[in-house]
Amino acid sequence: MKRVLYLLAPTLVFLPFLASAETFPNPLGSTSSFAQVVQKFADLVAKIGLPIATVFLIYAGLLFVTARGNDEQLKKAKATFYWTILGTAILVGASAFATAVIDFAGKL
Repeated sequence: MKRVLYLLAPTLVFLPFLASAETFPNPLGSTSSFAQVVQKFADLVAKIGLPIATVFLIYAGLLFVTARGNDEQLKKAKATFYWTILGTAILVGASAFATAVIDFAGKL
């Protein structure tokens, strides 16, 4: 019985806040179609992901500099650089893909 009460109590406390959802602003701004939601979400992910990718690219460069010929550290630096470039390519590619799909769907 205690477990049910522990699970149910937070729900009852936050239920009035969930019922008045119109008071929460939309973090994506005003959107009137699904295409706009996808576009704004892709832009938001790019705005968050690209600075993180930049930090990891700098980190990979520091790993290369501090390796100083040590094969084990050089492998780690190469792996970090590889995964950073791959993640950045996926991030930019996904944003471009979302834009292309929205443009194509808009022409139909």
